[in-house]
Amino acid sequence: MALKKRTVLSDKFERVGETGLDAKKRVSLSKALAALNGTLVKKSGADKNGDLRFVIYTNDAGQILLSPQPISPHEAWLYRNPKALASLRRGIEQAARGELHDLGSFAKYADDEID
Repeated sequence: MALKKRTVLSDKFERVGETGLDAKKRVSLSKALAALNGTLVKKSGADKNGDLRFVIYTNDAGQILLSPQPISPHEAWLYRNPKALASLRRGIEQAARGELHDLGSFAKYADDEID
């Protein structure tokens, strides 16, 4: 039986404030990010807080856990380019539905020079 990866990496939570929903039903994380004081950015090597994304977990008690997932600098461009990100997501959805078009092997190009 494979070990399940632990979701809660530390039990040392600290209350940093409270917030409510805005008119668009969003929750601001500005207090939480300010409390982290850039430690996640420093640890991850991300350029700024904008290079952070969060995995969202909920439990049956209604609690929400946000786990930061820094984006590597060579992938951050994708999240800054809405058109490219939408295209990628569309392609993933098409692949999940089995809408694939096999172009065959590209092995013959493996040794080509790149300009």
